[in-house]
Amino acid sequence: MQRLLALAVFLLVVVATAAFSGQFVGGEWYQEVVQPSWNPPPLMMACVWAVLYALMAVSAWMVCDTMRGVAGSVLGWWVVQLMLNVTWSWLYFGLNRTGYAQLIMALWLAVVLLTIRAFHSIKPEAAWLMIPVAVWLFFVMLLNFSQWYLNGGGWHTVF
Repeated sequence: MQRLLALAVFLLVVVATAAFSGQFVGGEWYQEVVQPSWNPPPLMMACVWAVLYALMAVSAWMVCDTMRGVAGSVLGWWVVQLMLNVTWSWLYFGLNRTGYAQLIMALWLAVVLLTIRAFHSIKPEAAWLMIPVAVWLFFVMLLNFSQWYLNGGGWHTVF
């Protein structure tokens, strides 16, 4: 029972993160952004993110459930990547700063890779569950860069 409660807590954390990030929507601004031809439809993006959030939660739960000495400190990387998730949404959709959001996306991807490495030392299966997150972030980083470039790029979009 306690294990299921822990899983529920991790699921609640990622749902809260998704909900908080979701308050920053593109709205009118995003509708005017020139998109690359390979930009996925919004419903596909939402479905992929839902699956990835579930993978993030289960992965962190697996590490926590293992509790090999340093599991608590390793989960710090996981928390940081969730904070970068919110930060990216705020910058990109909230402030419309695609250039600066690109920098945060690169940092977010780096932290996810560090999370994968840290998780692997405790529970390799948990690390494997985070790999789709890293792959998707790389894709979104390319998408973010394309949108930035197609819409004029430049330093004015960074600051």
